Amino acid sequence: MTRTAGRLAIAFLLAVLATAIPASFIQTNINLSNLADLGAPISPLVRTLTTLQDIVFFGPVMAAITAAAFLPAFVAAWPMSRALPYARLPIHALAGAVSLWTAFEVMGFVSPMPTFVAAARTPEGLLALSLTGLIGGALFAYVAGQRTRPAMA
Repeated sequence: MTRTAGRLAIAFLLAVLATAIPASFIQTNINLSNLADLGAPISPLVRTLTTLQDIVFFGPVMAAITAAAFLPAFVAAWPMSRALPYARLPIHALAGAVSLWTAFEVMGFVSPMPTFVAAARTPEGLLALSLTGLIGGALFAYVAGQRTRPAMA
Protein backbone atom coordinates (compact mmCIF):
# COMPACT_ATOMS: atom_id res chain seq x y z
CA MET A 1 0.00 0.00 0.00
CA THR A 2 2.77 2.46 0.92
CA ARG A 3 4.70 1.59 -2.23
CA THR A 4 1.58 2.18 -4.31
CA ALA A 5 0.85 5.54 -2.63
CA GLY A 6 4.47 6.58 -3.07
CA ARG A 7 4.49 5.53 -6.70
CA LEU A 8 1.26 7.47 -7.33
CA ALA A 9 2.65 10.57 -5.62
CA ILE A 10 5.86 10.41 -7.66
CA ALA A 11 3.88 9.79 -10.86
CA PHE A 12 1.66 12.78 -10.09
CA LEU A 13 4.59 15.08 -9.34
CA LEU A 14 6.41 14.02 -12.51
CA ALA A 15 3.23 14.52 -14.55
CA VAL A 16 2.75 18.02 -13.17
CA LEU A 17 6.37 18.98 -13.90
CA ALA A 18 6.30 17.38 -17.36
CA THR A 19 3.30 19.55 -18.17
CA ALA A 20 4.12 22.80 -16.37
CA ILE A 21 7.54 23.22 -17.98
CA PRO A 22 6.43 22.94 -21.63
CA ALA A 23 3.26 24.95 -20.86
CA SER A 24 5.43 27.72 -19.40
CA PHE A 25 7.62 27.56 -22.49
CA ILE A 26 4.58 27.84 -24.76
CA GLN A 27 3.04 30.66 -22.70
CA THR A 28 6.25 32.70 -22.85
CA ASN A 29 6.88 32.19 -26.52
CA ILE A 30 3.32 33.01 -27.57
CA ASN A 31 3.56 36.24 -25.56
CA LEU A 32 6.96 37.09 -27.05
CA SER A 33 5.66 36.40 -30.56
CA ASN A 34 2.72 38.72 -29.91
CA LEU A 35 5.14 41.43 -28.75
CA ALA A 36 7.31 40.88 -31.83
CA ASP A 37 4.20 41.22 -34.02
CA LEU A 38 3.66 44.64 -32.44
CA GLY A 39 7.19 45.62 -33.41
CA ALA A 40 9.08 44.94 -30.17
CA PRO A 41 12.64 43.78 -30.84
CA ILE A 42 12.93 40.24 -29.47
CA SER A 43 16.43 38.88 -30.00
CA PRO A 44 17.19 35.18 -29.65
CA LEU A 45 19.06 35.98 -26.42
CA VAL A 46 16.08 37.88 -24.99
CA ARG A 47 13.76 35.04 -26.04
CA THR A 48 16.00 32.44 -24.37
CA LEU A 49 16.52 34.41 -21.16
CA THR A 50 12.84 35.32 -20.89
CA THR A 51 11.82 31.72 -21.48
CA LEU A 52 14.18 30.44 -18.77
CA GLN A 53 13.06 33.17 -16.35
CA ASP A 54 9.40 32.36 -16.95
CA ILE A 55 9.98 28.64 -16.43
CA VAL A 56 11.49 29.49 -13.04
CA PHE A 57 8.97 32.15 -11.98
CA PHE A 58 5.77 31.36 -13.91
CA GLY A 59 6.44 27.61 -13.83
CA PRO A 60 5.28 27.20 -10.22
CA VAL A 61 2.04 29.02 -11.04
CA MET A 62 1.53 26.75 -14.03
CA ALA A 63 2.37 23.75 -11.84
CA ALA A 64 -0.32 24.78 -9.35
CA ILE A 65 -2.87 25.18 -12.15
CA THR A 66 -1.82 21.81 -13.55
CA ALA A 67 -1.99 20.02 -10.19
CA ALA A 68 -5.44 21.46 -9.49
CA ALA A 69 -6.62 20.31 -12.91
CA PHE A 70 -4.95 16.90 -12.90
CA LEU A 71 -6.05 15.70 -9.47
CA PRO A 72 -9.78 15.37 -10.16
CA ALA A 73 -9.14 14.33 -13.76
CA PHE A 74 -6.82 11.48 -12.83
CA VAL A 75 -9.10 10.34 -10.00
CA ALA A 76 -11.97 10.23 -12.50
CA ALA A 77 -9.86 8.45 -15.13
CA TRP A 78 -8.44 5.84 -12.75
CA PRO A 79 -11.45 3.45 -12.65
CA MET A 80 -11.71 3.48 -16.44
CA SER A 81 -7.99 2.83 -16.84
CA ARG A 82 -8.24 -0.05 -14.34
CA ALA A 83 -11.12 -1.54 -16.33
CA LEU A 84 -9.25 -1.02 -19.63
CA PRO A 85 -5.58 -1.47 -18.71
CA TYR A 86 -4.48 -1.62 -22.35
CA ALA A 87 -5.89 1.93 -22.75
CA ARG A 88 -4.41 3.39 -19.53
CA LEU A 89 -2.00 5.69 -21.36
CA PRO A 90 -4.47 7.31 -23.81
CA ILE A 91 -7.15 7.58 -21.10
CA HIS A 92 -4.87 9.54 -18.77
CA ALA A 93 -3.32 11.55 -21.61
CA LEU A 94 -6.78 12.65 -22.71
CA ALA A 95 -7.75 13.36 -19.09
CA GLY A 96 -4.67 15.57 -18.76
CA ALA A 97 -5.44 17.60 -21.87
CA VAL A 98 -9.16 17.97 -21.16
CA SER A 99 -8.50 18.94 -17.54
CA LEU A 100 -6.17 21.77 -18.58
CA TRP A 101 -8.63 23.00 -21.19
CA THR A 102 -11.32 23.00 -18.51
CA ALA A 103 -9.08 24.75 -15.99
CA PHE A 104 -8.23 27.57 -18.41
CA GLU A 105 -11.87 28.01 -19.39
CA VAL A 106 -13.05 28.08 -15.76
CA MET A 107 -10.27 30.51 -14.83
CA GLY A 108 -11.49 32.77 -17.63
CA PHE A 109 -14.91 32.96 -15.97
CA VAL A 110 -13.77 33.52 -12.40
CA SER A 111 -10.57 35.56 -12.84
CA PRO A 112 -10.88 39.32 -12.44
CA MET A 113 -8.43 39.72 -15.34
CA PRO A 114 -9.58 39.02 -18.92
CA THR A 115 -7.45 35.87 -18.97
CA PHE A 116 -5.12 34.79 -16.18
CA VAL A 117 -2.82 32.93 -18.57
CA ALA A 118 -2.42 35.28 -21.54
CA ALA A 119 -1.59 32.58 -24.09
CA ALA A 120 -5.01 31.00 -23.45
CA ARG A 121 -6.77 34.08 -24.93
CA THR A 122 -6.80 32.63 -28.44
CA PRO A 123 -8.15 29.25 -29.52
CA GLU A 124 -4.69 28.30 -30.80
CA GLY A 125 -2.98 29.25 -27.55
CA LEU A 126 -5.62 27.47 -25.50
CA LEU A 127 -5.17 24.37 -27.61
CA ALA A 128 -1.36 24.49 -27.41
CA LEU A 129 -1.41 24.88 -23.63
CA SER A 130 -4.04 22.18 -23.18
CA LEU A 131 -2.14 19.71 -25.34
CA THR A 132 0.75 19.83 -22.87
CA GLY A 133 -1.59 17.86 -20.61
CA LEU A 134 -1.15 14.91 -22.97
CA ILE A 135 2.48 14.69 -21.85
CA GLY A 136 1.69 14.73 -18.16
CA GLY A 137 -1.26 12.39 -18.46
CA ALA A 138 0.72 9.84 -20.44
CA LEU A 139 3.66 10.06 -18.05
CA PHE A 140 1.36 9.61 -15.06
CA ALA A 141 -0.20 6.51 -16.62
CA TYR A 142 3.20 5.07 -17.44
CA VAL A 143 4.80 5.66 -14.04
CA ALA A 144 1.69 4.85 -11.98
CA GLY A 145 1.13 1.69 -13.98
CA GLN A 146 4.60 0.29 -13.32
CA ARG A 147 4.55 -2.74 -11.13
CA THR A 148 7.36 -3.39 -8.72
CA ARG A 149 8.71 -6.90 -8.90
CA PRO A 150 8.85 -8.90 -5.70
CA ALA A 151 12.34 -9.45 -4.36
CA MET A 152 13.84 -12.78 -5.30
CA ALA A 153 14.69 -14.95 -2.35
